[in-house]
Amino acid sequence: METVILEILETTAITVSGFLIKKYVFLEADMEAKKQKFFYLLSFFLIGVVFLIFGKDAANMTALLLIGLNICLGRKKHRLCGLVQMLPFPGIINGLLVPTMLVPPYFFALSAQETVIYQFILYWVLSMLLLLFYMKGKSWRSWFHENMQHRSLRKSEKYLLWIIGILMLLFPNHTTRQITVDSGNVRAADSIYGRGLAPFIGITSVSAFVMTITIIVLIMQGNKRSFYHEKVSRMQSGMITFMAEVVENRDDNTGGHIRRTAAYVECIAKELKRQGRYSNILTGRYLSDMVVAAPLHDIGKIHIPDAVLNKPGRLTEEEFEIMKTHTTAGEELLTHAKAELGESGYLNTAVEMAAYHHEWWNGKGYPYSISGEEIPLCARIMAVADVFDALTSKRCYKSAMPLEKAYAIIREESGTHFDPAVVETFFAVTADMEEQEELDKMISTLCR
Repeated sequence: METVILEILETTAITVSGFLIKKYVFLEADMEAKKQKFFYLLSFFLIGVVFLIFGKDAANMTALLLIGLNICLGRKKHRLCGLVQMLPFPGIINGLLVPTMLVPPYFFALSAQETVIYQFILYWVLSMLLLLFYMKGKSWRSWFHENMQHRSLRKSEKYLLWIIGILMLLFPNHTTRQITVDSGNVRAADSIYGRGLAPFIGITSVSAFVMTITIIVLIMQGNKRSFYHEKVSRMQSGMITFMAEVVENRDDNTGGHIRRTAAYVECIAKELKRQGRYSNILTGRYLSDMVVAAPLHDIGKIHIPDAVLNKPGRLTEEEFEIMKTHTTAGEELLTHAKAELGESGYLNTAVEMAAYHHEWWNGKGYPYSISGEEIPLCARIMAVADVFDALTSKRCYKSAMPLEKAYAIIREESGTHFDPAVVETFFAVTADMEEQEELDKMISTLCR
């Protein structure tokens, strides 16, 4: 009877720890609250039925398969990969449970009866800890759900968990084979390894336990650090946009310009990435840096006199030469910022956008008259976004141009002013919108 109860407790521990590891270590999402609760109840019912019919091992395997199924159902994409994701689970769970269950009785040479008592006490402690987590950890769980639900593990973290899962599956199983109960005492089994290796059993198991706990703690701390890093990054991005808007407010002509151009840049860049164009340049990091840096493309206008910046009529040649210096002024400002703040991906991109967004594909732009792919990709994308917004926005010296005419100008200047690939992608983005009014709505929203 005691053995059966311990087997039930073991299966329950494997199931509960598996679901906890799925959510809080592997960061796999749950289903909707009601569906998730129903899934938990159904899982424990099925595991209980399998236990009664086929025994502990089949019930443990059923628990792991149900955890894999829960991963699949909680995902919005790559669902079948959820079954593969649960493969490290047995090792990680073994790395936690086997050493705590078998090594202390082995160290202290407990009898079989004493070992049963020890395991009952251990399961009671685990139950109390779980109950404490349920009752006292509500605020932490709410924080976790709110701030970690959109984060996923990095590849390096996944590889680390897989490695530890495989190692822990081997080490604790080796320990289990080596430790048996004989004549009422827990001892090292006589096997091909021999009793001479018995002292290493404890070392192996303790190492397995410490390694598993360490990896889990490191990854959970990494999750927390990533959250705060993302929070700081969002705050930093907000400050950048605010600074750019302060500069923009000096220009009566360009209300909402930086937000609209940043939105256009993001749409074009994502479509380029989806199409596989410039894949050697357009990494995920480069794309995110570009979106953050886009609001800074006109920051050099802070050095342009108000008389030039806000002139209602056409600029003279001398005034236009002054206006053109906003590119090099922005480059100098952001280069100085890099020197003060240290190397940063988005600042590198911001320097390129500020300096080169008025360069032309055919080399007739300014300030450096470079051409083609000499112009950084971020600046070529910004060039299309910047001109399109200038054409379709109302300025003190002109009315907003109809979209059809703006499209015609963008298309006409493909290959001269603009990178043809970027222009083609720009029109692919606009073509994806079901109705033209949707683009109008987006523009008017961004103008607010």
